[in-house]
This record gives sequence, C-alpha cells and structure tokens, in this order.
Amino acid sequence: MASSNNQNFDSTEDLRQAGMRLQIIYYLALAIFGSLVVRLWYLQVMNSQVFAERAEANRVRILPIPARRGTIYDRKGVVLVTSKSSYNIVLGRKDVKPSEFPQMANLLAENLGIDRQWLANRFEAARFEAQYESIVVKELASSYDVSWVEAHQFEYPMIRAEEAPQRVYRFGQMAAHALGYVGEVSPDELKRPNGQFSREKGYKLGDVIGKFGIERNYNDILMGKDGERRVLVDSRGRIQKEIERIDPVPGRDFYTTLDWDIQKVAEAQTDSMPSGRGGIVVSNPNNGEILALASHPAFDPNLFSQRAKTPEGKDEIRELQTDEDRPLYNRITQGQFPPGSTWKLMTSVAALNEGVITPTNNRIQDGGIQIGNYFMRSISNYGAPDIVTAISKSADGYYYRLGLKMGVEKFEKWVNLFKFGQRTGIDLPGEYAGIAPTRETKRRSWSTAIKKAQQALDEAPANEKASKEFHLRQVQRQAEWTDYDMASSAFGQGQNASTPIQLLRYTGGLALGGQMYTPHLMLRSVAGIDRFGNQQPEKFYDDKNKFEAPMSKQIHEIVLKGMWGAVEAGTAGAAKVEGFDVCAKTGTAQVASTERVGSKNKDHAWLISFAPRDKPELAMVVLTENVGFGGTHSAPRAKPIYEDYYRRTRGLPANSEETKAESSGPASAVRSQESKPGLQTPEPKPQTPDTRPRAQR
Repeated sequence: MASSNNQNFDSTEDLRQAGMRLQIIYYLALAIFGSLVVRLWYLQVMNSQVFAERAEANRVRILPIPARRGTIYDRKGVVLVTSKSSYNIVLGRKDVKPSEFPQMANLLAENLGIDRQWLANRFEAARFEAQYESIVVKELASSYDVSWVEAHQFEYPMIRAEEAPQRVYRFGQMAAHALGYVGEVSPDELKRPNGQFSREKGYKLGDVIGKFGIERNYNDILMGKDGERRVLVDSRGRIQKEIERIDPVPGRDFYTTLDWDIQKVAEAQTDSMPSGRGGIVVSNPNNGEILALASHPAFDPNLFSQRAKTPEGKDEIRELQTDEDRPLYNRITQGQFPPGSTWKLMTSVAALNEGVITPTNNRIQDGGIQIGNYFMRSISNYGAPDIVTAISKSADGYYYRLGLKMGVEKFEKWVNLFKFGQRTGIDLPGEYAGIAPTRETKRRSWSTAIKKAQQALDEAPANEKASKEFHLRQVQRQAEWTDYDMASSAFGQGQNASTPIQLLRYTGGLALGGQMYTPHLMLRSVAGIDRFGNQQPEKFYDDKNKFEAPMSKQIHEIVLKGMWGAVEAGTAGAAKVEGFDVCAKTGTAQVASTERVGSKNKDHAWLISFAPRDKPELAMVVLTENVGFGGTHSAPRAKPIYEDYYRRTRGLPANSEETKAESSGPASAVRSQESKPGLQTPEPKPQTPDTRPRAQR
C-alpha cells in the first residue's frame, strides 16, 4: 500500500505547480503595486489642484454679511424708514449633521430662549437648503445672547453671532399701510414656482424681504447686495483668522410721494374717528402722487421687524390677525364700500354726455318714488331742481329718476369709461377691484342659486318637476336687472362697491375735467447697485395707466359749480376753508336696511373733494365707517387738512390748537350748516326753494 502511494507521487510536477502559483502572486502583487503608484501619481500630480481646493475648503468658511436695506424718505427728505445694527445668532449648517438637529434645538432653547417648535420647523426646512448656507436661529440677539455664544465658542464653534441690520420705522403706526413691513422669506415663498421670492430668483432661507406695502412692492430696489467674510477654521470649525472681507452694498434709497406734514394732520383726523375705523387719502390730482395715506385702525411695523419671533411679539401679531376691526387690512386699497352719493357725479357726467339731460335742460323731479312694489324714500324734496342744485344738495330722488331715464346700457358704458370695478394699478400689493353695478355683476351674484335650482330640477321626480321648474324661473327672474337696480345704482347703492383709492382717482378726474392719473407712492429711487451687483440708474415713476373720461368744458363747469356749491351752501359746508375754494361731494352709504341698523352697521360717511376750485392742488377722500352722515362726520375731517396745507404753502400763520380742535370735531358740521340758513346754491338757482332741513348726504 505504501509502495502504491509512492508510485503516484511526482515531486517535479508539484514543484512546477507551486512555482506557477508563486508567479501569479508575484505578478498580482506587481499589478496592485503599479495601480497604487499610478493612482498616487494621479492624485499627487495630475489632480493635485482639485484636492488642494477641497482641503482648503475644509479649512475656509464663507460667512455672509447681510446688506442694509435702502432708506425710505418722504418727498422732502424726511427719513421714514431706516436700519440700525444688530446681531443674529446663526448655526453653521456645514458643521452640523441632520441627526444632531434635536440636540442643537435643546441647547439653543435652554440657553437662548428660542421656541423649540419654531426651531424644529426651522431645521426641517434647512434639510432642503444648501449645506453651505448658515441657519439663522435668532434675530435681534440681546447682549446676553451674544455673550453666551462668545463664551461657548470653544465648545460650540458652529454657533456664531453675526452682525445684521435691523429695520426701524421711525414713526410707528403712521403711514404703516403705505410703508409696509419686512420679515424673513418663508419656505412656501421659496418653493412657489416663478414667485416673487422664489429660489429661482436667488432668494434663500434667512433672507429678509418686504412683506407688505412699499417694502414688498419695491423690494428689488430696497434690498442690497450681501457681503461676505472668508475665514480660516480649525478641525473643529473654530474661526482662526479672517482671510478676506467683502463689504455689503446697501440697498438703494427710495423717495416716496408722501408729504409728512399732510400725513401727520390726516393721521390726527383718522385717530379721532368715532368708530375707530376709516381712512383718509390725499393726492396731487395733476399727476396721481399720493401725499398722505392713513388707514385705521393701524399697526406698528416695528413689531414685525423687531419682535416677531419673541413670545410677546407672537401674541401681539396673533391679536392683530384676530382683531375684528382688521388693523392689518389697508382700507384705502382693499376696503370695498358702497360709494353712496359720491357716485352721483358719475351719473351726472354720463347723463350730460349721453344727452339724457343737457346743460340748459336738466330739471327733474326730486323726492321719493314708487318702483313696482317698493317705495324708494328720499330725504330730499326740492321740487324739480336743476343739475347743479341736485349735486350740491344731494337730491336722491333726482338721481333715482335720472338713472331710470338714462337706462342701463348708457349707464354701464360710463361705469366702464371711469374704470370702476377695475384696479387702479396703485403701486401697493393686494389692491381690490371693487364691484361695478352692472347686469353681469348681478348675474354672477345669482349664478350659484341658479345652478342649485337647475340641479334640483334635473334631479326631481316627475311629480315635483313643475314646482322645481317654477322655482328656477323665479330665481332666473331675480337675476335680471330691474328698475330698482337702476335707480339705486344711479346714486351709489345697490350692488356697488368702490375702494377709497378708486374714488380718489375719480375725484382727480372730476377736478381736471376727465384726466385721470394712476395713484402712486413712488417719487424716485437713487442710482446704485442691485442685489445681483449690477449698476442701476436713478428711476422715476412712469404712469402707463393714465386715461381720460370724456368731459367737455361745459360739463366740467357744471361739476365744479355743483361741488363748490356743496361746500358754500350745501351738504359739505363743514369742509369750507376761507380763501381756498374747496369743492366737495358728501356721501352717506347705507350698509343695512333701516330696521336692522346697529352700531356695527350704521351708514358709512364719505367726502370726496379737491381744492382750489380753478387750479386744483389737492384731491382727497375721507371715509368714516359706521357713523352716519358724510356731511356731519367726514367733511369736518377734511377741513383741518386743507387749512393746514393752505396756511403752510401761503406762508400764513397757523390757527391756534384750540381753533383747529374745534373745527375738526364732528359737531362743527352741524354748527356750519346752522350758521348759514340763508345761503343759496350758486347759479343757476332752483325754481322751488325748500325751507326744510337739508339732507345730510
């Protein structure tokens, strides 16, 4: 058996196979060694620059320096909005893993008083941002916050205090709805495709943008170009030294059309409105420049720029958002109110242009009127007054009949020519279009009811078809334009709502004989660098939406006589300023039926006006909500504004504060009218004078 095994053993063959295995191992080792040499050569020689840059990137951090927003001025150079230095607490995104976010949130919440839930939302949003972007975790850090961060730099080098500008609104609530406020861009705004503040347009989490008003509409002008610091850090991310600094470029300064002297007087008048709700807007009718814009109740924009992320600030913002008087709502551009008797001038111009009445033949019966089953009451009853008297005395019955005589086709034509029911194009975000009193408006308001009635008919069993069809016809009839709609729309009621800014443009057109300019707040922006680093020239407002409503000189003269007569001997006597011919039209807009009127739905008081009569310098709209008659509550608020402007621009001494206070009170409207019982409307005079008290409309 042993000899058999010896015979099968071949030592030569085994040695040969062993040698082959050694050769394979040898060549394999050579190949591995060669590949390592080649790779090392590639890394060290061919690609050394790339890896040197990566190594450098690990040692160098780029820290942004936020740019200061441009300063906002009034037309005379009064600083309205500026910026001051402050500090933000930021977290270096590159030095923190997503898994470490909860630990960081606890640390920041415990030591810097930051809300944990807010931090959780913040860190969640940061997961989708570039890793080189820092995360702002606290704005407007206190000296304690900054001290804590600096004291713990060795332990937490990823937490830094960085200098950042803070927006300051110097006059608090004054002109808040015009100026607006700033805040941090939201994740939703960043995600919105082609949005104003989307990532595609270069915005990132942490950017402070305009949220409302001028701040938002002109954000690209006001926002500057951020700077940066390049610093060396050690292996733990601690800053060792600054290598390079590129200073930020501040945003471009912005001059508004506002006149702060006029704004202050307008604010004082809105502050004293009985309901605490209303607004005043003043412009130059010759170009549409807004000189004052006051909407009340108002808010302090500093709340949003300085306290929005504090617990107290969040509570204040929540109160503003839930306040039933809606202080965040701009009544001048977003409030839609029935215009009341201010609309009578549009009806007058339309009827005169269409030949329904003429400058020499325009007497129509005044007083209440029976329309179908409804009797439309009229406070006024001047017999058969002429058009000038009808305007100055605000004769409701005259306009009921004038509207019926004109008809809906001609009426709608002029609603469109004056561009009611359309936005003015004012340079503020969120403007509302109002509601035009047209057949289409009424049809739209009934469209849902018609659809429901039609659906009920379609689904009704055979035995109910007749009743459902009858109901459908009833609803369809209710959607049709009626004589009542025509009569009520002609004097500013019905399905009719205008914004104060629409009425301001309209008032300017009445002042100038039909030429209407776009209301605007931009006067100019200075030349400078934009947020992308491009040089921009000085920029002025360019009115691309001005238009003209046809109005002959003869018709314009009738408008002037009627509005001047309203101040001299009509319903707007409380707006009179000696030496400064004010032309005005009052309006009392019904909000609820007489039997349902309460403190919250009393009539709105309007006054539209301009002055002086023959060469207008100011146009004004005053709205006092839920108080009653326009002549009693809004006309007296226009007088101090006109009087202050007249005295300042003519170099006359100002009235004493006592005189001003007396003239601005609502009771002065009654005194004004009672003191002039014998005054008559300027020519032409009515044939049938009425000795009863004037209608306060």
